Amino acid sequence: MKSLSYILLLAAASAGAQNLSTEITVDRTIVPAERAASRLSSVRPSILTSPVNPTRLHMTEYMEPGTVTRSSCVLAPAAWADSFAVSPYRGYVGGGYFPVYNLALSAGYRIIQNADTRLGVWGQFDGLSYEAPDAGSYDDYDIRFKNNTGTAGVDFDHRFGSTGVLTASASYSYGRIVAPDRYCNGDHSLGMADVRAAWYARAGRVGYHVDAALHTFGFRMHCDDDPFWVPATPVHLPVEKGTELEYKLSAGLIVPLGANKGRAGLELGADMLSRPAGTVAVFREGAAAGATTYRDLYAADGGTLGVISATPYYAFGEATGANVRLGARIDISTGGEGKKFHIAPDVQLSYSAAGFAIFARAGGGEVLNTQRSLYDYCVFSPAGFLYERSHLPLTVDAGVNIGPFAGFSAGVFGGWARANDWLMPGINMLGLSTDYAMFIATDIKGGHAGVRAAYDYRSMVHVEASAEFAPQKPESGYYMWRDRAKTVVKASATVRPIERLALTLGYEWRGDRAFYMYGREDVTRISAGSVSDLSFGARYALTPALDIFARGDNLLGRRYRLLPYVPSQGVHGLVGASFKF
Repeated sequence: MKSLSYILLLAAASAGAQNLSTEITVDRTIVPAERAASRLSSVRPSILTSPVNPTRLHMTEYMEPGTVTRSSCVLAPAAWADSFAVSPYRGYVGGGYFPVYNLALSAGYRIIQNADTRLGVWGQFDGLSYEAPDAGSYDDYDIRFKNNTGTAGVDFDHRFGSTGVLTASASYSYGRIVAPDRYCNGDHSLGMADVRAAWYARAGRVGYHVDAALHTFGFRMHCDDDPFWVPATPVHLPVEKGTELEYKLSAGLIVPLGANKGRAGLELGADMLSRPAGTVAVFREGAAAGATTYRDLYAADGGTLGVISATPYYAFGEATGANVRLGARIDISTGGEGKKFHIAPDVQLSYSAAGFAIFARAGGGEVLNTQRSLYDYCVFSPAGFLYERSHLPLTVDAGVNIGPFAGFSAGVFGGWARANDWLMPGINMLGLSTDYAMFIATDIKGGHAGVRAAYDYRSMVHVEASAEFAPQKPESGYYMWRDRAKTVVKASATVRPIERLALTLGYEWRGDRAFYMYGREDVTRISAGSVSDLSFGARYALTPALDIFARGDNLLGRRYRLLPYVPSQGVHGLVGASFKF
Protein backbone atom coordinates (compact mmCIF):
# COMPACT_ATOMS: atom_id res chain seq x y z
CA MET A 1 0.00 0.00 0.00
CA LYS A 2 1.23 3.39 -0.99
CA SER A 3 1.32 5.13 2.38
CA LEU A 4 3.19 2.30 4.10
CA SER A 5 5.64 2.11 1.20
CA TYR A 6 6.41 5.84 1.63
CA ILE A 7 6.95 5.35 5.36
CA LEU A 8 9.31 2.43 4.86
CA LEU A 9 11.25 4.23 2.14
CA LEU A 10 11.68 7.28 4.33
CA ALA A 11 12.70 5.07 7.23
CA ALA A 12 15.34 3.49 5.03
CA ALA A 13 16.67 6.92 4.10
CA SER A 14 17.24 8.14 7.64
CA ALA A 15 18.05 4.99 9.60
CA GLY A 16 20.30 4.85 12.61
CA ALA A 17 23.85 3.95 13.26
CA GLN A 18 24.05 0.23 12.67
CA ASN A 19 25.53 -1.06 9.44
CA LEU A 20 23.66 -4.27 8.66
CA SER A 21 24.18 -5.73 5.20
CA THR A 22 24.05 -9.17 3.71
CA GLU A 23 23.25 -10.87 0.43
CA ILE A 24 20.08 -12.90 0.07
CA THR A 25 19.03 -15.19 -2.75
CA VAL A 26 15.29 -15.61 -3.29
CA ASP A 27 13.64 -17.92 -5.81
CA ARG A 28 10.09 -17.47 -6.95
CA THR A 29 7.58 -18.50 -9.53
CA ILE A 30 7.05 -15.60 -11.90
CA VAL A 31 3.60 -15.00 -13.35
CA PRO A 32 4.10 -13.11 -16.64
CA ALA A 33 1.91 -10.07 -17.17
CA GLU A 34 1.91 -7.22 -19.61
CA ARG A 35 4.14 -4.55 -18.18
CA ALA A 36 2.38 -1.40 -17.10
CA ALA A 37 3.49 1.69 -18.93
CA SER A 38 6.16 3.70 -17.11
CA ARG A 39 5.76 7.45 -16.92
CA LEU A 40 8.63 9.28 -18.60
CA SER A 41 10.90 10.83 -15.99
CA SER A 42 11.08 14.18 -17.76
CA VAL A 43 7.40 14.99 -17.36
CA ARG A 44 6.52 14.36 -13.72
CA PRO A 45 8.33 15.35 -10.54
CA SER A 46 8.00 13.05 -7.55
CA ILE A 47 9.29 12.89 -4.02
CA LEU A 48 12.63 11.18 -4.38
CA THR A 49 13.09 8.05 -2.37
CA SER A 50 16.28 7.05 -0.65
CA PRO A 51 19.00 5.52 -2.85
CA VAL A 52 19.04 2.52 -0.49
CA ASN A 53 16.62 -0.33 -1.01
CA PRO A 54 13.22 -0.42 0.73
CA THR A 55 13.08 -2.16 4.09
CA ARG A 56 10.71 -4.81 2.80
CA LEU A 57 12.64 -7.37 0.77
CA HIS A 58 11.02 -7.91 -2.59
CA MET A 59 11.70 -11.27 -4.20
CA THR A 60 13.96 -10.83 -7.18
CA GLU A 61 14.15 -12.78 -10.40
CA TYR A 62 16.81 -15.38 -11.03
CA MET A 63 19.10 -14.97 -8.02
CA GLU A 64 19.70 -11.25 -8.23
CA PRO A 65 21.25 -10.13 -4.91
CA GLY A 66 19.22 -8.16 -2.40
CA THR A 67 20.32 -6.35 0.76
CA VAL A 68 19.05 -5.94 4.30
CA THR A 69 19.08 -2.18 4.77
CA ARG A 70 20.29 -0.31 7.80
CA SER A 71 16.74 0.77 8.62
CA SER A 72 16.10 -2.69 10.05
CA CYS A 73 17.60 -1.54 13.33
CA VAL A 74 14.71 0.89 13.95
CA LEU A 75 11.87 -1.41 12.90
CA ALA A 76 9.80 -3.65 15.13
CA PRO A 77 10.53 -7.39 15.16
CA ALA A 78 9.35 -9.25 12.09
CA ALA A 79 5.69 -10.23 12.18
CA TRP A 80 4.46 -13.79 12.11
CA ALA A 81 2.75 -15.12 9.00
CA ASP A 82 -0.68 -14.32 10.45
CA SER A 83 0.01 -10.68 11.35
CA PHE A 84 1.14 -7.42 9.70
CA ALA A 85 4.50 -5.84 10.44
CA VAL A 86 3.96 -2.64 12.42
CA SER A 87 6.07 0.37 11.49
CA PRO A 88 7.43 2.59 14.28
CA TYR A 89 6.06 5.60 12.36
CA ARG A 90 2.45 6.41 11.55
CA GLY A 91 2.86 9.39 9.24
CA TYR A 92 5.15 11.16 6.83
CA VAL A 93 5.35 14.49 5.04
CA GLY A 94 7.78 15.62 2.37
CA GLY A 95 8.29 18.18 -0.31
CA GLY A 96 10.72 19.35 -2.94
CA TYR A 97 11.12 22.29 -5.35
CA PHE A 98 13.40 23.17 -8.23
CA PRO A 99 13.27 26.36 -10.34
CA VAL A 100 11.79 27.47 -12.65
CA TYR A 101 8.90 25.28 -11.54
CA ASN A 102 9.19 21.67 -10.46
CA LEU A 103 7.20 20.95 -7.32
CA ALA A 104 6.33 17.75 -5.46
CA LEU A 105 4.46 17.42 -2.16
CA SER A 106 3.55 14.19 -0.40
CA ALA A 107 1.94 13.27 2.93
CA GLY A 108 0.23 10.31 4.56
CA TYR A 109 -0.98 9.00 7.89
CA ARG A 110 -1.84 5.53 9.18
CA ILE A 111 -5.06 6.03 11.18
CA ILE A 112 -5.18 2.39 12.30
CA GLN A 113 -2.01 0.35 12.58
CA ASN A 114 -1.82 -2.95 14.42
CA ALA A 115 -1.00 -6.58 13.77
CA ASP A 116 -4.38 -7.26 12.12
CA THR A 117 -5.62 -4.00 10.58
CA ARG A 118 -4.19 -1.05 8.67
CA LEU A 119 -6.11 2.03 7.53
CA GLY A 120 -4.28 4.95 5.97
CA VAL A 121 -4.85 8.15 4.02
CA TRP A 122 -2.36 9.82 1.68
CA GLY A 123 -1.97 12.63 -0.82
CA GLN A 124 0.44 13.63 -3.57
CA PHE A 125 0.88 16.72 -5.76
CA ASP A 126 3.12 17.02 -8.82
CA GLY A 127 3.69 20.21 -10.76
CA LEU A 128 6.00 21.34 -13.52
CA SER A 129 6.31 24.04 -16.14
CA TYR A 130 8.97 24.45 -18.79
CA GLU A 131 9.49 26.39 -21.97
CA ALA A 132 9.82 24.58 -25.28
CA PRO A 133 12.37 26.47 -27.39
CA ASP A 134 12.05 23.95 -30.23
CA ALA A 135 8.56 22.51 -30.49
CA GLY A 136 8.52 21.60 -34.17
CA SER A 137 5.50 23.22 -35.76
CA TYR A 138 5.28 25.79 -32.93
CA ASP A 139 8.59 27.52 -33.61
CA ASP A 140 6.91 30.91 -34.11
CA TYR A 141 5.18 30.80 -30.72
CA ASP A 142 6.23 31.09 -27.09
CA ILE A 143 5.26 27.58 -26.03
CA ARG A 144 5.21 26.32 -22.45
CA PHE A 145 4.27 22.84 -21.28
CA LYS A 146 2.62 22.57 -17.86
CA ASN A 147 1.22 19.90 -15.59
CA ASN A 148 -0.38 20.27 -12.16
CA THR A 149 -1.94 17.09 -10.78
CA GLY A 150 -3.10 16.25 -7.28
CA THR A 151 -4.14 12.85 -5.91
CA ALA A 152 -5.79 11.81 -2.64
CA GLY A 153 -6.35 8.24 -1.54
CA VAL A 154 -7.27 5.81 1.22
CA ASP A 155 -6.19 2.20 1.72
CA PHE A 156 -7.32 -0.58 4.03
CA ASP A 157 -6.07 -4.06 4.94
CA HIS A 158 -7.39 -6.60 7.41
CA ARG A 159 -5.96 -10.02 8.15
CA PHE A 160 -8.32 -12.72 9.39
CA GLY A 161 -5.71 -14.69 11.32
CA SER A 162 -4.21 -17.34 9.07
CA THR A 163 -7.42 -17.62 6.98
CA GLY A 164 -7.02 -14.75 4.56
CA VAL A 165 -6.39 -11.08 3.87
CA LEU A 166 -8.87 -8.47 2.66
CA THR A 167 -7.37 -5.40 0.99
CA ALA A 168 -9.10 -2.36 -0.50
CA SER A 169 -8.07 1.07 -1.80
CA ALA A 170 -9.52 4.12 -3.51
CA SER A 171 -7.99 7.29 -4.97
CA TYR A 172 -8.97 10.28 -7.08
CA SER A 173 -6.77 12.57 -9.18
CA TYR A 174 -7.48 15.91 -10.81
CA GLY A 175 -5.08 17.62 -13.16
CA ARG A 176 -4.69 20.63 -15.43
CA ILE A 177 -2.33 20.16 -18.35
CA VAL A 178 -1.09 22.61 -20.95
CA ALA A 179 0.04 20.59 -23.94
CA PRO A 180 -0.28 22.75 -27.07
CA ASP A 181 -2.24 21.12 -29.86
CA ARG A 182 -1.81 22.25 -33.45
CA TYR A 183 -5.55 22.72 -33.76
CA CYS A 184 -6.42 23.78 -30.23
CA ASN A 185 -4.54 26.51 -28.37
CA GLY A 186 -5.67 25.81 -24.83
CA ASP A 187 -5.34 23.77 -21.69
CA HIS A 188 -6.70 20.34 -20.80
CA SER A 189 -8.26 18.96 -17.63
CA LEU A 190 -8.60 15.39 -16.48
CA GLY A 191 -10.14 13.42 -13.68
CA MET A 192 -9.11 9.88 -12.69
CA ALA A 193 -10.45 7.48 -10.09
CA ASP A 194 -9.22 4.06 -9.02
CA VAL A 195 -11.11 1.65 -6.75
CA ARG A 196 -9.89 -1.85 -5.92
CA ALA A 197 -10.76 -4.69 -3.54
CA ALA A 198 -9.12 -8.11 -3.24
CA TRP A 199 -9.33 -11.25 -1.10
CA TYR A 200 -6.39 -13.63 -0.73
CA ALA A 201 -6.95 -16.84 1.24
CA ARG A 202 -6.15 -20.50 1.72
CA ALA A 203 -8.51 -23.37 2.42
CA GLY A 204 -6.46 -26.27 3.66
CA ARG A 205 -3.68 -26.75 1.09
CA VAL A 206 -5.61 -24.93 -1.65
CA GLY A 207 -4.86 -21.23 -2.24
CA TYR A 208 -7.19 -18.83 -4.04
CA HIS A 209 -7.78 -15.14 -4.68
CA VAL A 210 -10.41 -12.77 -6.08
CA ASP A 211 -9.58 -9.24 -7.24
CA ALA A 212 -11.92 -6.54 -8.60
CA ALA A 213 -11.05 -3.03 -9.79
CA LEU A 214 -12.65 0.01 -11.43
CA HIS A 215 -10.61 2.68 -13.22
CA THR A 216 -12.02 5.88 -14.70
CA PHE A 217 -10.34 8.45 -16.92
CA GLY A 218 -12.07 11.63 -18.07
CA PHE A 219 -10.29 14.03 -20.39
CA ARG A 220 -11.48 17.39 -21.70
CA MET A 221 -9.78 19.87 -24.02
CA HIS A 222 -10.53 23.56 -23.44
CA CYS A 223 -10.01 25.40 -26.73
CA ASP A 224 -10.15 29.07 -27.60
CA ASP A 225 -10.51 30.68 -31.02
CA ASP A 226 -6.79 31.05 -31.71
CA PRO A 227 -5.36 27.74 -32.98
CA PHE A 228 -1.65 27.60 -33.75
CA TRP A 229 -2.21 26.49 -37.30
CA VAL A 230 -5.27 26.11 -39.54
CA PRO A 231 -5.06 23.37 -42.21
CA ALA A 232 -6.16 24.07 -45.78
CA THR A 233 -8.87 21.42 -45.32
CA PRO A 234 -10.38 21.71 -41.84
CA VAL A 235 -10.37 18.47 -39.85
CA HIS A 236 -12.63 18.29 -36.80
CA LEU A 237 -11.59 16.34 -33.73
CA PRO A 238 -13.70 15.91 -30.60
CA VAL A 239 -12.55 18.49 -28.06
CA GLU A 240 -14.75 17.19 -25.26
CA LYS A 241 -14.73 13.55 -24.24
CA GLY A 242 -16.80 11.64 -21.75
CA THR A 243 -15.38 9.38 -19.10
CA GLU A 244 -13.65 6.13 -19.98
CA LEU A 245 -14.51 3.26 -17.60
CA GLU A 246 -12.43 0.11 -17.20
CA TYR A 247 -13.72 -2.83 -15.17
CA LYS A 248 -11.31 -5.60 -14.20
CA LEU A 249 -12.00 -8.87 -12.44
CA SER A 250 -9.57 -11.70 -11.79
CA ALA A 251 -9.60 -14.94 -9.81
CA GLY A 252 -7.11 -17.72 -9.28
CA LEU A 253 -6.80 -21.16 -7.79
CA ILE A 254 -3.70 -23.24 -7.00
CA VAL A 255 -3.85 -26.87 -5.88
CA PRO A 256 -0.81 -28.84 -4.60
CA LEU A 257 -0.79 -32.38 -6.03
CA GLY A 258 1.23 -34.04 -3.30
CA ALA A 259 4.88 -34.53 -2.38
CA ASN A 260 7.16 -34.06 -5.39
CA LYS A 261 4.15 -34.02 -7.74
CA GLY A 262 3.99 -30.30 -8.38
CA ARG A 263 0.88 -28.17 -8.42
CA ALA A 264 -1.92 -27.25 -10.80
CA GLY A 265 -3.38 -23.79 -11.18
CA LEU A 266 -5.94 -21.73 -13.05
CA GLU A 267 -6.07 -17.96 -13.51
CA LEU A 268 -9.23 -16.27 -14.87
CA GLY A 269 -9.57 -12.65 -15.89
CA ALA A 270 -11.97 -10.19 -17.49
CA ASP A 271 -10.97 -6.70 -18.63
CA MET A 272 -13.82 -4.55 -20.02
CA LEU A 273 -13.42 -1.02 -21.37
CA SER A 274 -16.47 1.19 -21.79
CA ARG A 275 -15.66 4.36 -23.68
CA PRO A 276 -17.46 7.39 -25.14
CA ALA A 277 -17.84 8.29 -28.78
CA GLY A 278 -14.70 9.63 -30.41
CA THR A 279 -12.25 9.39 -33.26
CA VAL A 280 -10.74 5.93 -33.70
CA ALA A 281 -7.30 5.42 -35.25
CA VAL A 282 -6.89 2.16 -37.20
CA PHE A 283 -4.59 0.69 -39.86
CA ARG A 284 -6.10 0.31 -43.31
CA GLU A 285 -3.68 -0.92 -45.96
CA GLY A 286 -4.47 0.27 -49.47
CA ALA A 287 -7.33 2.50 -48.31
CA ALA A 288 -6.50 5.05 -51.00
CA ALA A 289 -5.81 4.43 -54.67
CA GLY A 290 -2.16 3.53 -55.14
CA ALA A 291 -1.43 3.73 -51.43
CA THR A 292 1.09 1.38 -49.85
CA THR A 293 0.59 2.52 -46.28
CA TYR A 294 -2.24 4.48 -44.76
CA ARG A 295 -3.46 5.07 -41.23
CA ASP A 296 -7.12 6.03 -41.20
CA LEU A 297 -9.30 7.97 -38.80
CA TYR A 298 -13.03 7.48 -38.47
CA ALA A 299 -15.76 8.58 -36.10
CA ALA A 300 -17.04 5.85 -33.80
CA ASP A 301 -19.95 5.59 -31.44
CA GLY A 302 -19.32 4.79 -27.80
CA GLY A 303 -19.13 1.12 -26.95
CA THR A 304 -17.36 -1.58 -24.99
CA LEU A 305 -14.22 -3.54 -25.74
CA GLY A 306 -13.31 -6.56 -23.68
CA VAL A 307 -10.84 -9.39 -23.15
CA ILE A 308 -11.80 -12.52 -21.22
CA SER A 309 -8.88 -14.85 -20.45
CA ALA A 310 -8.18 -18.22 -18.88
CA THR A 311 -4.70 -19.51 -18.05
CA PRO A 312 -4.44 -23.12 -16.89
CA TYR A 313 -0.96 -24.34 -15.90
CA TYR A 314 1.04 -27.07 -14.24
CA ALA A 315 4.25 -26.37 -12.28
CA PHE A 316 6.86 -28.58 -10.70
CA GLY A 317 10.54 -29.01 -9.86
CA GLU A 318 11.29 -26.68 -6.91
CA ALA A 319 12.94 -29.41 -4.84
CA THR A 320 15.66 -29.89 -7.48
CA GLY A 321 16.60 -26.21 -7.83
CA ALA A 322 14.58 -25.97 -11.03
CA ASN A 323 11.20 -24.42 -11.66
CA VAL A 324 9.05 -25.48 -14.59
CA ARG A 325 5.67 -23.96 -15.37
CA LEU A 326 3.75 -25.16 -18.44
CA GLY A 327 0.57 -23.36 -19.39
CA ALA A 328 -1.38 -21.51 -22.04
CA ARG A 329 -3.34 -18.26 -22.09
CA ILE A 330 -6.68 -18.39 -23.89
CA ASP A 331 -8.21 -15.01 -24.83
CA ILE A 332 -11.73 -14.28 -26.08
CA SER A 333 -12.27 -10.69 -27.22
CA THR A 334 -15.53 -8.76 -27.46
CA GLY A 335 -16.36 -5.63 -29.46
CA GLY A 336 -14.17 -3.78 -31.93
CA GLU A 337 -12.38 -5.16 -34.95
CA GLY A 338 -9.99 -8.07 -35.46
CA LYS A 339 -9.93 -11.72 -34.44
CA LYS A 340 -11.87 -12.66 -31.34
CA PHE A 341 -10.00 -15.80 -30.26
CA HIS A 342 -6.29 -16.21 -29.47
CA ILE A 343 -4.04 -18.71 -27.70
CA ALA A 344 -0.56 -17.79 -26.44
CA PRO A 345 2.00 -19.81 -24.45
CA ASP A 346 2.50 -19.32 -20.72
CA VAL A 347 5.77 -21.13 -20.11
CA GLN A 348 8.52 -20.46 -17.56
CA LEU A 349 11.72 -22.39 -17.04
CA SER A 350 14.51 -21.68 -14.56
CA TYR A 351 17.35 -23.42 -12.79
CA SER A 352 19.53 -22.07 -10.01
CA ALA A 353 22.56 -23.31 -8.14
CA ALA A 354 25.20 -21.60 -6.01
CA GLY A 355 26.18 -18.42 -7.88
CA PHE A 356 24.46 -19.42 -11.11
CA ALA A 357 20.95 -19.13 -12.60
CA ILE A 358 19.46 -19.62 -16.05
CA PHE A 359 15.94 -18.73 -17.12
CA ALA A 360 13.58 -18.68 -20.09
CA ARG A 361 9.97 -17.70 -20.50
CA ALA A 362 7.39 -17.40 -23.29
CA GLY A 363 4.10 -15.53 -23.20
CA GLY A 364 1.64 -13.35 -25.06
CA GLY A 365 -1.98 -12.22 -25.04
CA GLU A 366 -4.45 -9.45 -25.84
CA VAL A 367 -3.95 -5.91 -24.50
CA LEU A 368 -6.57 -3.18 -24.14
CA ASN A 369 -5.33 0.29 -25.15
CA THR A 370 -6.89 2.75 -22.72
CA GLN A 371 -6.51 6.51 -22.66
CA ARG A 372 -5.23 6.07 -19.12
CA SER A 373 -2.38 3.81 -20.26
CA LEU A 374 -1.19 6.47 -22.72
CA TYR A 375 -1.36 9.15 -20.03
CA ASP A 376 0.68 6.90 -17.74
CA TYR A 377 3.33 6.72 -20.46
CA CYS A 378 3.43 10.51 -20.91
CA VAL A 379 1.12 13.16 -19.47
CA PHE A 380 1.43 15.07 -22.77
CA SER A 381 0.21 12.17 -24.91
CA PRO A 382 -1.96 13.24 -27.87
CA ALA A 383 -5.62 13.46 -26.89
CA GLY A 384 -8.81 13.03 -28.86
CA PHE A 385 -8.20 9.54 -30.26
CA LEU A 386 -9.43 6.07 -29.34
CA TYR A 387 -7.64 2.83 -30.17
CA GLU A 388 -8.50 -0.82 -30.71
CA ARG A 389 -6.84 -3.75 -28.92
CA SER A 390 -3.23 -4.82 -29.43
CA HIS A 391 -2.18 -8.46 -29.64
CA LEU A 392 1.03 -10.20 -28.61
CA PRO A 393 1.20 -13.55 -30.46
CA LEU A 394 4.53 -14.44 -28.84
CA THR A 395 7.13 -12.97 -26.50
CA VAL A 396 10.29 -14.89 -25.58
CA ASP A 397 12.98 -13.92 -23.05
CA ALA A 398 16.01 -15.82 -21.74
CA GLY A 399 19.21 -15.16 -19.86
CA VAL A 400 21.98 -16.25 -17.54
CA ASN A 401 22.96 -14.67 -14.21
CA ILE A 402 26.28 -15.33 -12.48
CA GLY A 403 27.25 -14.35 -8.95
CA PRO A 404 27.56 -12.72 -6.61
CA PHE A 405 31.22 -13.64 -6.08
CA ALA A 406 33.19 -11.31 -3.79
CA GLY A 407 30.58 -8.62 -4.48
CA PHE A 408 30.51 -9.05 -8.27
CA SER A 409 27.52 -10.25 -10.30
CA ALA A 410 26.83 -10.28 -14.04
CA GLY A 411 24.18 -11.34 -16.51
CA VAL A 412 23.47 -11.83 -20.20
CA PHE A 413 19.90 -11.56 -21.46
CA GLY A 414 17.84 -11.19 -24.61
CA GLY A 415 14.52 -11.84 -26.21
CA TRP A 416 12.26 -11.67 -29.25
CA ALA A 417 8.63 -10.61 -29.62
CA ARG A 418 5.93 -10.03 -32.16
CA ALA A 419 3.20 -7.44 -31.54
CA ASN A 420 0.24 -6.67 -33.76
CA ASP A 421 -1.45 -3.25 -33.74
CA TRP A 422 1.01 -2.13 -31.08
CA LEU A 423 0.80 1.60 -30.36
CA MET A 424 3.94 3.47 -31.35
CA PRO A 425 4.21 7.30 -31.33
CA GLY A 426 4.24 8.72 -34.84
CA ILE A 427 2.77 11.19 -37.30
CA ASN A 428 -0.15 10.39 -39.58
CA MET A 429 -0.25 12.37 -42.84
CA LEU A 430 -3.83 12.66 -44.09
CA GLY A 431 -3.08 15.07 -46.92
CA LEU A 432 -0.54 17.54 -48.22
CA SER A 433 -1.04 19.98 -45.33
CA THR A 434 -2.81 18.00 -42.62
CA ASP A 435 -1.08 15.75 -40.12
CA TYR A 436 -1.64 14.45 -36.62
CA ALA A 437 0.81 13.47 -33.90
CA MET A 438 -0.65 10.31 -32.42
CA PHE A 439 -0.04 6.72 -31.42
CA ILE A 440 -0.13 4.59 -34.57
CA ALA A 441 -1.19 0.95 -34.51
CA THR A 442 1.85 -0.88 -35.89
CA ASP A 443 2.69 -4.52 -36.56
CA ILE A 444 6.19 -4.85 -35.15
CA LYS A 445 8.53 -7.74 -34.46
CA GLY A 446 12.16 -8.02 -33.45
CA GLY A 447 14.62 -8.80 -30.71
CA HIS A 448 16.83 -7.22 -28.10
CA ALA A 449 19.96 -8.36 -26.26
CA GLY A 450 22.15 -7.00 -23.52
CA VAL A 451 24.62 -7.46 -20.69
CA ARG A 452 24.69 -6.13 -17.14
CA ALA A 453 27.12 -6.15 -14.23
CA ALA A 454 27.15 -4.96 -10.63
CA TYR A 455 29.58 -4.63 -7.72
CA ASP A 456 28.95 -4.09 -4.01
CA TYR A 457 31.54 -3.27 -1.36
CA ARG A 458 29.86 -3.81 2.00
CA SER A 459 27.20 -1.11 2.33
CA MET A 460 29.57 1.67 1.25
CA VAL A 461 29.65 1.31 -2.54
CA HIS A 462 27.20 0.00 -5.11
CA VAL A 463 28.01 0.20 -8.83
CA GLU A 464 25.98 -1.19 -11.72
CA ALA A 465 25.98 -0.87 -15.50
CA SER A 466 24.13 -2.34 -18.47
CA ALA A 467 24.09 -2.12 -22.26
CA GLU A 468 21.20 -3.26 -24.45
CA PHE A 469 20.75 -3.27 -28.21
CA ALA A 470 17.67 -3.55 -30.47
CA PRO A 471 17.67 -3.05 -34.27
CA GLN A 472 14.81 -0.80 -35.38
CA LYS A 473 12.96 -0.28 -38.68
CA PRO A 474 9.46 1.08 -39.44
CA GLU A 475 7.75 -2.24 -38.71
CA SER A 476 10.47 -4.16 -36.89
CA GLY A 477 12.15 -3.62 -33.55
CA TYR A 478 11.67 -4.11 -29.81
CA TYR A 479 8.05 -3.29 -29.06
CA MET A 480 8.64 -2.19 -25.46
CA TRP A 481 10.85 0.72 -26.58
CA ARG A 482 8.29 3.14 -27.94
CA ASP A 483 11.00 5.69 -28.72
CA ARG A 484 12.59 3.09 -31.07
CA ALA A 485 16.04 3.50 -29.52
CA LYS A 486 18.69 1.22 -31.00
CA THR A 487 21.15 1.43 -28.09
CA VAL A 488 20.49 1.91 -24.37
CA VAL A 489 23.39 2.25 -21.93
CA LYS A 490 22.89 2.81 -18.19
CA ALA A 491 25.37 3.24 -15.36
CA SER A 492 25.08 4.34 -11.74
CA ALA A 493 27.17 4.48 -8.60
CA THR A 494 26.08 5.03 -4.99
CA VAL A 495 28.65 5.89 -2.34
CA ARG A 496 28.16 6.27 1.42
CA PRO A 497 31.25 8.11 2.70
CA ILE A 498 29.62 8.38 6.13
CA GLU A 499 26.70 6.55 7.71
CA ARG A 500 24.08 9.28 7.21
CA LEU A 501 25.07 10.46 3.72
CA ALA A 502 24.37 8.78 0.39
CA LEU A 503 25.59 10.16 -2.97
CA THR A 504 24.35 8.77 -6.29
CA LEU A 505 25.66 9.51 -9.77
CA GLY A 506 23.82 8.10 -12.78
CA TYR A 507 23.88 8.26 -16.56
CA GLU A 508 21.57 6.97 -19.31
CA TRP A 509 22.10 7.04 -23.07
CA ARG A 510 19.28 6.19 -25.49
CA GLY A 511 20.70 6.46 -28.98
CA ASP A 512 19.17 6.64 -32.48
CA ARG A 513 15.68 7.40 -31.22
CA ALA A 514 13.10 8.07 -33.92
CA PHE A 515 9.44 8.42 -34.85
CA TYR A 516 7.92 7.57 -38.21
CA MET A 517 5.67 9.73 -40.37
CA TYR A 518 3.22 7.72 -42.46
CA GLY A 519 2.03 9.22 -45.73
CA ARG A 520 -0.33 7.78 -48.28
CA GLU A 521 2.52 6.29 -50.27
CA ASP A 522 5.65 6.43 -48.15
CA VAL A 523 7.13 6.25 -44.65
CA THR A 524 9.63 8.86 -43.42
CA ARG A 525 11.94 8.48 -40.43
CA ILE A 526 12.13 11.55 -38.15
CA SER A 527 14.83 11.76 -35.49
CA ALA A 528 13.59 12.12 -31.92
CA GLY A 529 17.04 13.06 -30.60
CA SER A 530 19.25 10.95 -28.39
CA VAL A 531 18.82 10.98 -24.62
CA SER A 532 22.00 11.84 -22.73
CA ASP A 533 20.79 12.10 -19.14
CA LEU A 534 23.34 12.75 -16.39
CA SER A 535 21.86 12.79 -12.89
CA PHE A 536 23.18 13.37 -9.39
CA GLY A 537 21.46 12.92 -6.05
CA ALA A 538 22.34 13.36 -2.39
CA ARG A 539 20.46 12.52 0.78
CA TYR A 540 21.53 13.29 4.36
CA ALA A 541 19.78 12.05 7.51
CA LEU A 542 19.78 14.83 10.10
CA THR A 543 17.94 12.57 12.55
CA PRO A 544 16.31 9.13 12.24
CA ALA A 545 13.05 10.94 11.37
CA LEU A 546 14.27 13.94 9.34
CA ASP A 547 16.36 14.02 6.21
CA ILE A 548 17.15 16.45 3.41
CA PHE A 549 17.72 15.60 -0.23
CA ALA A 550 18.70 17.14 -3.54
CA ARG A 551 18.64 15.70 -7.03
CA GLY A 552 19.32 17.03 -10.50
CA ASP A 553 18.35 15.32 -13.76
CA ASN A 554 19.37 15.96 -17.37
CA LEU A 555 22.29 17.99 -16.04
CA LEU A 556 23.83 18.21 -19.51
CA GLY A 557 20.75 20.09 -20.69
CA ARG A 558 20.17 17.73 -23.61
CA ARG A 559 16.84 18.42 -25.37
CA TYR A 560 15.09 15.62 -27.19
CA ARG A 561 11.54 14.64 -28.11
CA LEU A 562 9.34 12.77 -25.65
CA LEU A 563 6.71 12.42 -28.38
CA PRO A 564 6.25 14.09 -31.78
CA TYR A 565 5.98 17.86 -31.16
CA VAL A 566 6.63 17.34 -27.41
CA PRO A 567 10.17 18.39 -26.41
CA SER A 568 11.74 17.27 -23.17
CA GLN A 569 12.46 19.40 -20.15
CA GLY A 570 15.98 20.76 -19.73
CA VAL A 571 17.82 20.64 -16.41
CA HIS A 572 15.35 19.75 -13.66
CA GLY A 573 15.19 18.08 -10.27
CA LEU A 574 14.02 18.53 -6.68
CA VAL A 575 15.51 19.93 -3.49
CA GLY A 576 13.64 19.33 -0.26
CA ALA A 577 13.14 17.44 2.97
CA SER A 578 11.05 14.62 4.39
CA PHE A 579 9.90 13.93 7.94
CA LYS A 580 8.39 10.84 9.60
CA PHE A 581 6.30 10.99 12.75
